[in-house]
Amino acid sequence: MKMCSLLDEGRTPKNDGSDGYIIKYDPTHNSFKQSMIVVVFTGMWLEAILHQQIVAKHGEDEFKKYDFKSYREKLILLGVSSPEILDKTDSFKATRKELVHEKAFFDSGEIKVAQQEAELANQVMSSVSHALGI
Repeated sequence: MKMCSLLDEGRTPKNDGSDGYIIKYDPTHNSFKQSMIVVVFTGMWLEAILHQQIVAKHGEDEFKKYDFKSYREKLILLGVSSPEILDKTDSFKATRKELVHEKAFFDSGEIKVAQQEAELANQVMSSVSHALGI
């Protein structure tokens, strides 16, 4: 992922040899921007794949019943029961919602790192694909 290479380029090991990194300031915020792209497009992918899978396995009428339900409910309908996948998907949904529907004065008080949230999005995509046999 471009985001990962940008993140790696922006950090160097500490001079004293201790654990951790020194992170360089990036005035263009490229890694952050790439992370946001990963989160948004993972949401688009997840919506599309869940739609396709539900229609294929249960028909369009059933999809209409589930259209506005949570990712968790849609995945359960498709036979995904792993608490790890369902929990990651819930966490991803909250992050995506905060990013896409940003409300400046309704901050959850939680500090999130875009690159970590993009990694979560990547894990969701990978685990859902595997669970659905895609």
